[in-house]
Amino acid sequence: MANRNRGRGGPEPPAASPAGVPTTPEPPVRRWPHPVEGTEPVQTTDPAMHFIRCALSYQNQLLADIKVLLEELVEKTENDEEETEK
Repeated sequence: MANRNRGRGGPEPPAASPAGVPTTPEPPVRRWPHPVEGTEPVQTTDPAMHFIRCALSYQNQLLADIKVLLEELVEKTENDEEETEK
């Protein structure tokens, strides 16, 4: 997994943006607390709910991967712009 966590609950530092492009900070991520391993109650789940849970989990992972790729693309673009200015 390619998560780049910068600390628990702390805001990320604002990224430099190209001139004229407004930057809006991302809202803080709020997560539900996870139960301690081995203490989860056994649940009889509906197969449809299990499918939805799996689909959402997969979608969240894809979005996290896309975010990392976009951040890398922005860094690369900024580095290329700095090199062309020199």
